[in-house]
Amino acid sequence: MSVLAIKDKKIVTLFVTALALIAVYIFNGNTVKINNSIQNVFYQIKGEETPDSNIILIHITSSDIENLGDWPLKRSYYALLVQNLTKLKVKKIGIEVFISENITSQSLYNSVLSKTIRQSKNVVLSSIAENIYKNKNEYLASSISLSVPAKKYSDINSGHINILLEDNIVVPNNIKVGTNFIKSFSSQLSDAKNIPTEMKINFSSSWKRYTSYSLLEFFGMVEQNNVELNNFKNKIIIIGVSDPLIAKTITTGFDSELPGVGLHAIALNNINNKNWIDDNYLTTSFLVFGLLALLGVFLVNTKTYFYFGLWAFILLLSYFLFGYLQISLNYLAFVLPAFIGGALYWFLSFFENKKQLSDSITETKFLKHSLAEEEKSLTLLKEKLITESGDQREVLLNKIKVLEGEVEGLKLEEKEDVEAFVQNTSVNNFEGIIYRSKKMGSIVNLIKKVAPENATVLIMGKSGSGKELVANAIHNLSKRKDEKIVIVNCAALPDNLLESELFGHVKGAFTDAIKDKIGRFEEANNGTLFLDEIGETSENFQVKLLRVLQSGDFQKVGSSQTIHADVRIVAATNKNLKDLVSKGKFREDLYYRLNVIVIELPSLNDKVEDVEILADYFVKKENENLTLSKAVMNKLTNNKWKGNVRELESVIKRAAIFAKSENREIVKLVDLPIELAKHNKSELENMILESLREKKFSHSSINETAKEVGDLSRTIISENFRGIFFRYYCENNYDLEKAVEQIAETNEESVNEKVKSKCSTYLSNIEKDLTNHSEKTFEEVKTQLASKYKNLPQKYHTFLDKVIKRKM
Repeated sequence: MSVLAIKDKKIVTLFVTALALIAVYIFNGNTVKINNSIQNVFYQIKGEETPDSNIILIHITSSDIENLGDWPLKRSYYALLVQNLTKLKVKKIGIEVFISENITSQSLYNSVLSKTIRQSKNVVLSSIAENIYKNKNEYLASSISLSVPAKKYSDINSGHINILLEDNIVVPNNIKVGTNFIKSFSSQLSDAKNIPTEMKINFSSSWKRYTSYSLLEFFGMVEQNNVELNNFKNKIIIIGVSDPLIAKTITTGFDSELPGVGLHAIALNNINNKNWIDDNYLTTSFLVFGLLALLGVFLVNTKTYFYFGLWAFILLLSYFLFGYLQISLNYLAFVLPAFIGGALYWFLSFFENKKQLSDSITETKFLKHSLAEEEKSLTLLKEKLITESGDQREVLLNKIKVLEGEVEGLKLEEKEDVEAFVQNTSVNNFEGIIYRSKKMGSIVNLIKKVAPENATVLIMGKSGSGKELVANAIHNLSKRKDEKIVIVNCAALPDNLLESELFGHVKGAFTDAIKDKIGRFEEANNGTLFLDEIGETSENFQVKLLRVLQSGDFQKVGSSQTIHADVRIVAATNKNLKDLVSKGKFREDLYYRLNVIVIELPSLNDKVEDVEILADYFVKKENENLTLSKAVMNKLTNNKWKGNVRELESVIKRAAIFAKSENREIVKLVDLPIELAKHNKSELENMILESLREKKFSHSSINETAKEVGDLSRTIISENFRGIFFRYYCENNYDLEKAVEQIAETNEESVNEKVKSKCSTYLSNIEKDLTNHSEKTFEEVKTQLASKYKNLPQKYHTFLDKVIKRKM
């Protein structure tokens, strides 16, 4: 792709990013919900805060209403409540329930309630503003409805309980009705000054975190003269309804149903602690975040890690400002444009790389040519060896050894880009068990025979060999397939919990038994119970298990009642139970009870023919388009799998992640774990280094080394040395001094200077070549610098890649 096209890509991504920013501005009303969702995530990350301990709730539950009569409650209960709270010397009493005069049956109690409230002198009643609207910075209402006592006596305090739910949950703290102003319910309960006209509520905790009592619970405490009542002194008490059938509720980050009594408690907490949400920076943050989004998309065109670093900075800054300073920002002004711009850039880059890949000069032809030349030389040397003797024969043997190493390395490199062909005609998939081997075929036939019966099955095999898959297959082919298969890992539970887990327990059986629990035997009734790692159980537990296996009868922990369960047992172990029996670590009678039908699974090393098809299955499971290179498949089939199939699957998952991260559809050796990917490298590198060190990297050392290690060409030695430097340079975190020190392996300053001079030349040549390609991507640069790779051994190409990227 030309330089002009690259510039066009930048312009397109910046233009689309700007359009996304404009969309956020135009559709600002629709973006509020998304911003609120981001804030809810911040709430969850920070966790709930401890609410103000000076606020106590008395809420009327559905149980209170059921026991005290139908709704609305008699006003005598409110009068009694106010009376008792006044005696406890509370600071203020807020009755969030609106006391209407429309209920004629309550008129007899209105006078009593009004007098009680008036005598208390510290009660705030609720009122309701009608038809609220905003004019500039002022909230107006057409009228106000007062609770009956406040309507009767003007000296009784009242506060409105209205909230606004359009975009955010906002409490207007001052509403003008005619020429009068009425405060909000929560601000009337507070003694705080400088309360804002409108307040966006900070839902930093659930309303259930506040100290609260149900109405009957409080009356019961009063009747018993409970010492806990002393805690009410000088506290603000809010009385309201929590029954969701009566009280309207809203949803917040910590509450699925927040009633009015809880909402006004949180609003009061905000006022008292001055921690309401400050949204005065929405316009400013829109402009700043918008510019940062454009900057982010510009950075993704140059240094990708700057782009992700900017994302991390914005998210951390936003979290800090909201979580600790309660400042709300317009997060979407950054998130949407930066995401769309970044995604578009990588989308365009993907197709650009596709084109570059098809146009670029691949190294495949060079590899094949090098391999053919090396094999030809090797054949000639072997023919010559027949006629030679003495010292000359030793020289030839050394040359042959070097060439054989080179040929082996080149063959491995050649296989890196060649897909492994997997013959799928003989692959079997039986209930998720993938196999080709005769051993697994015999086991599958055995499963088919025993599955329809009710006999106990013992599955033996090493960890990761597929015991759980076999257990599931037995269940799915049995007459119990329509019922549950319940799995218990005996090794994961201590002995005391294992008994409770399998047999269940009754409430009070032990300290944490707060309710009855159904055990796994009862849960698996008429189904299958899979007891994994049965060899890990204690003798005490084995005695109890034996009884269940014999009769199907058991007792819950803490109960004398016998329960019967019709359960088929499938057990598994990675240990030799017979050996454990002889050592007295496993009961013999239980062993024979379990040892009715034994299925012994082979390790992966005992069925090597399955490695290839399993690897192919796992890689296709990760991504249908992914394949394994021949070199990778060779490594997998020749590896010793201590973790069996489970380990193989983990290795493939890891490799697939690395391959996908580089947009490759073929898994290479570099994607495998280091201990697996390493291979017997040619000793050529060590021989070259040792020879050059002996000659103290003199001017003639390259030519002399070329003759010494096998009459090789000067180019092979010099290119290997160039590759050796790139490797040491990368492995020492691009520290030239350290790389030179390790290559030279001497304290002689003159030798170190020679090596440093040579290595510096390699770097300066790359820097010089890059000056003409400053605006190009790495893939374009690599294509232009193909000559740098031409004679360099393949194993050093990744290091040259890193050096070029470092210098770009």
